[in-house]
Amino acid sequence: QASASSDFPHLAGSMVMALASLQYEPHVRVPVSVVTSALPGLAVRRKAAQPCHSPQASIAGAAEAAAAAAVVAVGPAAVAARSLKIRGARQRRTCEAVRRYAYRKDVASMERPVLDNLVTSFVKAVETAELGRVSAAAETPSELNGGWAGEPRAWANDASLTQRISQLSQVGPLAQAKQFIADTLAGDYDPKAVSTLIQSRIAANKVMMFSFSTCPFCLRAKQILQEDYGEAVEVYECDLEADGYAVRAELGRLTGRTSMPSTWLGPDVLLGGCNDGGLGGVATLDRQGNLAPLLAERAQQLDPLAGLLGWLWNPGSGSGSQAVASLKRELLAACAEAPKNGVGAAPGQQDKVWAVALKLQSECPAQPARKPLLGVWELAYCTSQGGSGGKLGPFVGDVTQTFLDDRRFINAVELGPLRVALEAERDVLSDTSIQVSFTEMAFSLLGMELFRKPAKGKGVWEQCYVDSNLRVMKAPSVFVLRKKRG
Repeated sequence: QASASSDFPHLAGSMVMALASLQYEPHVRVPVSVVTSALPGLAVRRKAAQPCHSPQASIAGAAEAAAAAAVVAVGPAAVAARSLKIRGARQRRTCEAVRRYAYRKDVASMERPVLDNLVTSFVKAVETAELGRVSAAAETPSELNGGWAGEPRAWANDASLTQRISQLSQVGPLAQAKQFIADTLAGDYDPKAVSTLIQSRIAANKVMMFSFSTCPFCLRAKQILQEDYGEAVEVYECDLEADGYAVRAELGRLTGRTSMPSTWLGPDVLLGGCNDGGLGGVATLDRQGNLAPLLAERAQQLDPLAGLLGWLWNPGSGSGSQAVASLKRELLAACAEAPKNGVGAAPGQQDKVWAVALKLQSECPAQPARKPLLGVWELAYCTSQGGSGGKLGPFVGDVTQTFLDDRRFINAVELGPLRVALEAERDVLSDTSIQVSFTEMAFSLLGMELFRKPAKGKGVWEQCYVDSNLRVMKAPSVFVLRKKRG
């Protein structure tokens, strides 16, 4: 019922394309009346403008009107041709979009492994460099250091530079970097299975330690627990076990620190490392006097009746090794109450030390004079008021006794840059007695020997108590020496 000008098909086609493009302008609303009024000479039944509830509804309505107008004006064939043309263009655009999306996905899937490989290679290179550094800095195994081949034992001292750096790396970005490295070295693993392994080990043992076999901090913590407290420590060496690196990574998430050792007294008590972490670290808790109560509490948790019956049978006693360890700690605590090396100790202090030494003597292993003494021993206490106690004039220096083999040893006094060394030999007289003969004395300043001279003199040591880390003897002065750990 309408007539149209010759350019109407172009106008109708343009309108349809314009309406199709409105899908990219979601905020444009086009009432149907606008479309019908925009076609001059078109006689169609006009609808009143309806409110547009959505951009899509507006576009759909307008497109419907335009399509109707096109049908009236140019017939089904023209509209069908135009529709095919429009549909083809849309399909081409859709295919292009899909192709671009697939390309981006392919690129992403290609880039991720490359990035992972680069990061992993970098971390592995850092690990290799670190292992090289450890190897270069490692102590040479010998009888003097107990065959230790790990990093320098002195690093585990609470005042060492290494310890301070370790403390700084436990928080902030450095801690996050260490966790990232631990995760990378661990690779792909089952977190649930590794977590179960950790928790089961902790729950099944009185003292559980996750360790590195070459770490001096781990060594120091083991020595304190085993030698000073007589504890049987269950140790998981992360650098020697198949799942070790995964265990380290999971411990980092569990405790917030990847440093070793990680020492536990049951699932709820994390002692920490050596000098930090957890409740403060094994060595810190030992110095504070807080380690023994924690160990006793853990023993009570595991076997409540054993602790009660043991106390009823023999009040104040524990297992044999733990009872001896307790006496050793009591003796060293009494020595620490006296002045340095015991020089100038009051009679009351001397009596207290000797009373504990006598109790320890009853626990002495057989044939104490025949025990191997290789290594460095530090003087903790003596009743000598002369050079044997480190007294040089008005000053008192540090005294060590270094056994080079089964016969030769060196007594040394160090006071600042000055060192006086007395070389000697020993001969076993009986199961409890040793004869000592002095041979030479050397004087050094700033590590350079100034001169040496022959020395004369002999003496006899009566061995009161000897084990792997503590000695008590009379010569005739009382001497208490402790094996040096760092």
